[in-house]
Amino acid sequence: MTEHEKEALKRKAAKNGMTVSEYARTLLANSDDVTIRVIDTEPLRKAAHELAKQGTNLNQFMRFLNTYGSNALDHEEAKAVLGKEVAAFSEIMEALAALRREADRNNVHLKIEDFDNAEND
Repeated sequence: MTEHEKEALKRKAAKNGMTVSEYARTLLANSDDVTIRVIDTEPLRKAAHELAKQGTNLNQFMRFLNTYGSNALDHEEAKAVLGKEVAAFSEIMEALAALRREADRNNVHLKIEDFDNAEND
């Protein structure tokens, strides 16, 4: 549970004159129509990890340029490589935006920090 979620839960419990435990038990005991929606974010987490690796590749490319200069590479090949990088970044960003829209439309909470920590795996 995030700090933001904890604070929201504490606030709601206090508003109803209950402890967090009492509030949670009351909600669970009296909620017959609770639906848990789950979205498998593993493919996107893996894509985010791959994107982080591509960022490393771009850093190496820039280091090469700074060390040897632009005359040391084939400009058409460099343009093609950079085009693929841009396409990969765009594809991931579009997928994440679509996931966010779908989640919002279905009232599903996403733990975005899972994506932020993908490069640490």
